[in-house]
Amino acid sequence: MNTKNRARTLILTAAMLLPLIASCGNDAAPTTPADTTAAVDTAVTEAVETKEIYDPQLPDMDFGGETFTIAMRGQDYNNDFTIDATTGDPVDDAIYARMDYIESTYNVDLELMWCGESSTVNTGSEMYNKLTKLMMAGDNAFDAINTSPYCQAGLASSGYLLDMNDIKYINLDQPWWNQNAKESLSFYDCVYFCSGDITTGDDSCISVLLFNKSIVSQFDLDNPYDDVRNGTWTMDKMIENCKAVTGDIDGNGVQDEFDRWGFTFWQDAIFSMMLATGATVGKTDEDGVPTYTATDDFFVDAFNKVFKLVDKQYSYNQTQDAQNGGYNHWAAGNALYYWGMVRSIVQQRSSEVDFGVIPMPKYSEDQDRYYSEANAYSTSLISIPMTVTNPDRSGLILEALAAYGKQEISPAYLENLVLVKSIRDADSAEMLQLIFDSQVFDVGYFFNWGNTLNTTMELLNKRKDTIASTLEKIAKKVDKDVQATIDAFTANN
Repeated sequence: MNTKNRARTLILTAAMLLPLIASCGNDAAPTTPADTTAAVDTAVTEAVETKEIYDPQLPDMDFGGETFTIAMRGQDYNNDFTIDATTGDPVDDAIYARMDYIESTYNVDLELMWCGESSTVNTGSEMYNKLTKLMMAGDNAFDAINTSPYCQAGLASSGYLLDMNDIKYINLDQPWWNQNAKESLSFYDCVYFCSGDITTGDDSCISVLLFNKSIVSQFDLDNPYDDVRNGTWTMDKMIENCKAVTGDIDGNGVQDEFDRWGFTFWQDAIFSMMLATGATVGKTDEDGVPTYTATDDFFVDAFNKVFKLVDKQYSYNQTQDAQNGGYNHWAAGNALYYWGMVRSIVQQRSSEVDFGVIPMPKYSEDQDRYYSEANAYSTSLISIPMTVTNPDRSGLILEALAAYGKQEISPAYLENLVLVKSIRDADSAEMLQLIFDSQVFDVGYFFNWGNTLNTTMELLNKRKDTIASTLEKIAKKVDKDVQATIDAFTANN
C-alpha cells in the first residue's frame, strides 16, 4: 500500500461530507471553483480535527547551529523544505512550520543548494555534473539530495549514494516512506533513493486523466467513475469513447484545431499509457537483481494498443500536431480527455470546464489493477551522498522531515491545494486515492535501459508501428545497460 493513506483517507472523509459537491454529476451545468469552496472548507476543517500524530520517536539532539544543506534541482523547483515566512496559504504555512520545528528542535539551520536541472539523462546533466564534481573533490557541501529519478539513478549507479537501509534513524518501513518506491527501488536489499511524505514532488507528478463531464453527458457515455470502480475502464473503452465524440464542428470537412477531439496529450503521456498497461521496462526480482522486462510479447501488445489510442483520427498529440493546440481544445471544452499530472489539476482551478479525474485506463479488464506512472523527469526522490560527514545526522533530520511531512504537509497539499481549490466532486477525490495507491516506479525507465521508453515514445509520436523490429535493434544496447547497472550495484555491495 502507498504510504500516504492517512492523508488520503482524510481526502475521502472530506469528500463524503460534500453534499453540495456530490450533486455536481454529469448532467450538471459547468461548476466553477467559487461554487464549492465554502462547502469543501467546512468538510476539510471537520476532517482535519481527526488527524493522527506521527511520532518517529527520535532522540533529543542538539547540533549546535550547524547547517543542514539539501541539494536541489533547478532554481526553486518544488521547494518543500525552506520558506521565508508564513503566507496564509496552508501548504506554504505547513512547510514553514516544519522548517521552524526542525530548526528549533534539533538546533540546525536548513538551507538549500540549487544545482541546475537534472535533464532526461542519468549522467551528464547540469545537476549531476555539479554534484559529482563536488563529491569527487571530497566536498561535503550538502547532506541530502532531492532530485529526479533520472539523476538519482545516475548517481546511484556511479557509486555516489549511501544505502538508506544502513543509515541510523531512517526506517523505510515507516508509513511516511512510500512503500511502493521502497519495494520497487530495492537493489540487492539496498535502497539508494526513495520517496514519501518528505516531499510533495512525488504526489504532484503522478499521471492522471481529466475528462469533460459535459461531453460525457452530451454523448450519453457510461459514467467514467463507475467504469473505474467496475474494472471496465480499459484502453478499448477509451478508444471507443474517443471515436464517439470526435467531430468536425466547423464543418470544413477536416479534423483540425477548431474541432472536437477525443483525447489531447503531450508526448510524456505515452510513458503513462505504456506503464498503465502494466508493461514495464524493468523490475528488480525477488533477490533485488535488476531485470529487463520489455522483451516479452506483452510489451509489443501494449504498444499496439497504445498505438490505436493515439490514432490521429481522434487523438491530438500536442508535441506533433501543435504544441498549444491540445490544451486549447481542452480549455475551450472541445476535448473529452486531457492527460496531465496531479499538478495539472491544480492548474485547472479557474477552468470553466466541468471536469473529473480518473486514472489512465487498463490494458484490459483482466488486468489486476490500475497503474499510475511516477514520471522519471518530474518526480522527486531523496538520497544521501557518500561524502556526508555525519550520516547519522542526515538520517535523523530526514526521518524527522518525513514524519512531520506526513502529519502536516501532505494533508495540507492534498486536502487544501488539490481538494479545496481544484477538485469539484467527491468521486474525483476517491479516484485520486486510487491513483496515489497505484503509483508505479519502473527501474528500467529510471535507468533508461536501451533508451527503451524514449524510443517507444518517438515511434508513437511519429505513429510508426515498428516496435518489434525496434526492440531487436536496441537489444545489444539494452544488454550492455542492464549489465552495467548490475555491475555497479554488485561493486557497491
